[in-house]
Amino acid sequence: MRRYAIYIIIFLALSFKLYQINSPILGYHSWRQADTAAIARNFHEQGYQLFYPQIDWGGNSAGYVETEFQIYPFVVALLYKIFGVKELVGRFLSVIFSLVTIYTLYLLVRKHINEKVALWTCMVYSILPLNLYYSRAFMPESGLIMCSVVGIYMFSQWITYERWIYFFVSAFFITLACLIKIPSLYLGLPLLYLAWLKFGKKVFAQKPLWFYSMLIFIPVELWYYHAHQIYLEYNLSFGIWDYGVGKWGNWELLFNPEFYNRIFLKSIAERHLTWAGLVVFIIGLFIKRKGEGERLFDFWLISVLIYFAIAAQGNRMHEYYQLPFIAPATVFVGKSFSKYLSFSRYRESSTPKRLLIAFIILCGISILTLGSVRYYKYMKAEDVNSPKYILSQEVRQKTEEDALIITVDNREPTILYLSHRKGWCKSSADIDDGSLIKWEQEGARYLVGIKGDFERLSGKQRLNQLLSNYRTVASTDDYFIVKLKYEDF
Repeated sequence: MRRYAIYIIIFLALSFKLYQINSPILGYHSWRQADTAAIARNFHEQGYQLFYPQIDWGGNSAGYVETEFQIYPFVVALLYKIFGVKELVGRFLSVIFSLVTIYTLYLLVRKHINEKVALWTCMVYSILPLNLYYSRAFMPESGLIMCSVVGIYMFSQWITYERWIYFFVSAFFITLACLIKIPSLYLGLPLLYLAWLKFGKKVFAQKPLWFYSMLIFIPVELWYYHAHQIYLEYNLSFGIWDYGVGKWGNWELLFNPEFYNRIFLKSIAERHLTWAGLVVFIIGLFIKRKGEGERLFDFWLISVLIYFAIAAQGNRMHEYYQLPFIAPATVFVGKSFSKYLSFSRYRESSTPKRLLIAFIILCGISILTLGSVRYYKYMKAEDVNSPKYILSQEVRQKTEEDALIITVDNREPTILYLSHRKGWCKSSADIDDGSLIKWEQEGARYLVGIKGDFERLSGKQRLNQLLSNYRTVASTDDYFIVKLKYEDF
């Protein structure tokens, strides 16, 4: 039966991930999913220019943007040729990537520890709430984690068997991981540890390892140089190089206790592992290692912590930045369950150890319970009756297909994507007479938004002025659409 256990785990994981797989882009981090989905749709509609990704919020420009290598939305766009433009396509591709991750993680843990730990690891990895949510989200993170795990496993295989196929496959996936997210260079630490196990002090004298590094760094450097040229020409960026003010290089955060509270308690403990999972993870950290290969997961975990420090602001702001932590972390959870969840061990144990085993069983039940509650909360937010979705459908019906619009929704691109329009993403604080005149001159025809973005008194007054000064196309308690005094300047 054990020989089929991993396939049962994968089947169960697939069943969980297919829940609401056809949901539109709504809910938690819908802004991030909307950007990715918009790039995929623009690839499909604008000629599959892989090296020139386009977003919807570029105003009256072509929307070419400085960003990471957009291989995930490009593959989605290719699939659109076969299946049509549906969010289901992107979500299902993420699911496939996540299933590959589960199986490869199983192979990696089985190789360096044992099969029992590998099965427990994959079982836990498959049911954690945010793993479930983001593994079926329209985002590149699922592919990123897959590339990371496959890259490490194939490198381990090359170290063991010295076959070049493993070498090049590993280099390919690690390169993709770094192109998708440049902080993935942290993966160099666990790879270096594996190389050290084989070559020892002569590790830096190995020509294949230098060649491996070149295979990674040259494409990464070329892409990010090219991406920056796009920014210099079109002035649109996801902020990937905003050192010290953007997602990375914020060293002062490392001296702020709130930084650690938000990442390790509010995010990892409360949302990712659950509090029960965190306890079992900590127990696993203190289980004795039985071989040098097992320490791979220690170095992998340490490398992710280094990544937390380098991309401090990104990790502080966005919970999905901690997804790379979960793969190595669940190995330690799996070690705890493997060691203590045994009926024969329970019968032979002393009373204190029986209490520990009972406690870990309780933690396992709690992981499942707390994870289910968290997952349900996230899925519930993907509501087609939400004002944002209803507004987007009205925009589709009541504005011209080529109309440029200004959306007021906390500067998020979700409404632009759902309404299939181009334009600008703004907040209520950005809306004033001078700005509106400027955008009108650039071609904006409509101003649409969520009234909740005007919550403050000054914002409500400004909203009332907008509804009075411009022709109202639609207005409810939740949203509005107004026609600007557009002229073809």
